[in-house]
Amino acid sequence: MDVEVAIISMGVLYFLGHFLTHFFNRSNIPDVLILIAFGIVVGPVLKVVTPEMLGGAGRIFTSIALIIILFDGGLDLEFKTIMRSMALSLRVTVLCFLTTALVTCLLMHYMFGYSVLVGLITGFICGGTSSAVVIPMVNVLKVGSESRTTLVLESALTDVLCIVFTLGVLQSMESGTLLIGHMIGKLISSLVLAMLTGALSGFVWLRLLNKIRTYPNTQFATFAIVFIVYGIAESLGFSGAIAALAFGIVLGNHSIISYRLRQFVGTRQPMGVLTDAEKILYKEIVFLLKIFFFVYLGISIPLGHVSFVVMAMCMVLAVYLLRPFIIKAVVRKADVSTRDMSILGVMAPKGLAAAVLAGLPMQYGVFEGSDIQSITYNVVLISIVATSILVPLLERTFVGRISARFYGRSKTDNPTK
Repeated sequence: MDVEVAIISMGVLYFLGHFLTHFFNRSNIPDVLILIAFGIVVGPVLKVVTPEMLGGAGRIFTSIALIIILFDGGLDLEFKTIMRSMALSLRVTVLCFLTTALVTCLLMHYMFGYSVLVGLITGFICGGTSSAVVIPMVNVLKVGSESRTTLVLESALTDVLCIVFTLGVLQSMESGTLLIGHMIGKLISSLVLAMLTGALSGFVWLRLLNKIRTYPNTQFATFAIVFIVYGIAESLGFSGAIAALAFGIVLGNHSIISYRLRQFVGTRQPMGVLTDAEKILYKEIVFLLKIFFFVYLGISIPLGHVSFVVMAMCMVLAVYLLRPFIIKAVVRKADVSTRDMSILGVMAPKGLAAAVLAGLPMQYGVFEGSDIQSITYNVVLISIVATSILVPLLERTFVGRISARFYGRSKTDNPTK
């Protein structure tokens, strides 16, 4: 790919991204769908750009995009909303993850003839939702605060569940022993210690921020710190994604933290805050990363054999048919509008975690590893397309009325603010 063409393409994508965001706001047709389609056309179809051309830079870029999107998502979550939504978030996360894994396993075994173990591995890989897809979409859709918090926490938590359970099964296969205790311990440490790492780092950074600002050119210092926090958490075996999210949550709740410190500790030293200019800058960076992330995702998804596409379609269809029943059962007592429940019911796109984990079975010598990888890539693509199509259908067509009847509430009730 010529350097000139690449540079021109980057400029065009910037303006295309703004147009698509505006189009999303007007039509509820997600920009994600068009950006991925663009990536597929220039990647697998025309082969203008391939993942091999980008090398390791592509993987680093996707990690950076995920860190920044999670950090930015955490900035908008309030402590009181998190506490109010935590029980709901955990129920949705666990039930949807286990249901997806079980349904995938059953389909792989009984319909497509794979072993239960291969089906279980595939189910755990595909069990989560994608933070990089969910967070930008719910920001534009403007769902209620409780629903938004539930979706953000689910997307972050399921990444951990996917990683821990997939690695646990693969390592159990390698050792010949089912390592249930190891998996549970790994899950707890990955979640709890990652949250502590991110939260404590955020608190320390708030204490240092005013001092840091006395030095020139420090607007990107917060990003540099969140990269360090993510890297430290990952190197210690924790979830870097959860650490980045917790870091953002602490920075986004600086006012309540400062108030509590004055109330209980009596300190008068002012805490640092993110300025409006910094927040605007961060939103612009998230916007740019989102554009290139989804284009890169489209470039990276190979167009597999038709049989793998059919398998993936069956799995995605099963998940999207069952998820609304879980949402209805779990959310019915919560103060959540029909519109929000409908969005919760279709927000199950797979993403970066699944795509990365898809290569692990081959590394562990699983005979059907290449099949798992191809199926997973297709599940990622089809699930994102399904979510992108279902959201505008809920907002603009009779599908919304059907959904309202299903959830048993008026379609016009207002979302929680």
